[in-house]
Amino acid sequence: MKKIKNILILAGGDSTRFWPLKSKPIFSFLGKPILLYLIEKLSYYGENIAVVCHSSFKEKLTSLFKDNIKIISQDFKLTGMAGAILSTKNYISGEVLIVNGSDFLNLKILDNFIDKIRKEKLELQTVAKKVNDYFPGGYLKIKDGKIIEIVEKPLPDKVPSQLIKLVIDYFSDFTSLIEAIEKVKTTKDDQYEQGLNFLLKTSKRNGYLSYNDFWYTLKYPWQVLSLMSFFLNKLPKDKIKLGKNVKIGKSVKIVGPTYIGDNSIIGDYVLIRESHVGANCLIGSFSEVARSYIANNVSLHRNYVGDSVIDSNVLVGAGAVFANFRFDGEPIKKSGLKKLGAIIGEGSRIGVNTTILPGVKIGRNTFIGPGETIMKDVEDNKFVFKGKIKSNISL
Repeated sequence: MKKIKNILILAGGDSTRFWPLKSKPIFSFLGKPILLYLIEKLSYYGENIAVVCHSSFKEKLTSLFKDNIKIISQDFKLTGMAGAILSTKNYISGEVLIVNGSDFLNLKILDNFIDKIRKEKLELQTVAKKVNDYFPGGYLKIKDGKIIEIVEKPLPDKVPSQLIKLVIDYFSDFTSLIEAIEKVKTTKDDQYEQGLNFLLKTSKRNGYLSYNDFWYTLKYPWQVLSLMSFFLNKLPKDKIKLGKNVKIGKSVKIVGPTYIGDNSIIGDYVLIRESHVGANCLIGSFSEVARSYIANNVSLHRNYVGDSVIDSNVLVGAGAVFANFRFDGEPIKKSGLKKLGAIIGEGSRIGVNTTILPGVKIGRNTFIGPGETIMKDVEDNKFVFKGKIKSNISL
């Protein structure tokens, strides 16, 4: 198999929809950033790999990856997928495979994908997944086995097919793609798709490959839980993996699949079920953690944490509880999930005996005073005390 000359991973944007969690590409599972998993797989298929990212993440990504991975900052004046691609036009030439850095799927499909490109000498090719229910994405309009158009977010009764386009897009000439994107004019966030449609009108050799395996994406913070479950279920044997120097107290029960990172301490009488616990954490005595993601340097003290996501450097006071189920049984907010607890941003502090209602998001570096009941989202850098929200102060 002849490798593709260039692979471009789109990891731009400021992860606004992922709030209060930090950058999606460097979000870690089992001690490794998701982008590193992606690069390890893609290195088998590409000669050169470049990552375009938000400028605030460039230094972090540069320190994570090898010298042969090119890290490019997205021009802040250029937005969306189109902006990310246009930011790389002076760095890439020739054929290119464009991949979304926050999607996770079985990249073995690239074996057949590349074979099809070489055999049919295609100028453009993408990957499509069949859906039975409406999905707010780009749909393929097909005629005689060729793509006629990408229809972005049609009305549910106007979808041209059951095939949605995943972001695994091959172009034989990157310069032609750049020129197409720059030519199209649109008032919507679909400049990339419109540029692709421009190329489809002139391309004589295009195609798509159907994909029927797993597909996870990190767009919203609650999607961390489904991707966490995917990684945990890949654990071998008893489905429990402990890092180095993990200390476990007496009468502790750990139910797999569960991961506990290096140097974490699990106190006496703790129950951990189907969860991810990062490095240097303290899961204090009498705590219960169920189906939850906990990042690094998190401290719990006699808490219940169910179906929740807690980012790094968070302290949760004794007796604080994260509720995860509505009494009326209705789905929780926009997630559509029946069970969803709290989502806590990096560096926050939750006071003793605080209750956080299902699906509530707490911003980064936010302090919640003792005994509070938090029923709605709290922004970054706030201090909640006696029911009032103030600017964060040093405590």
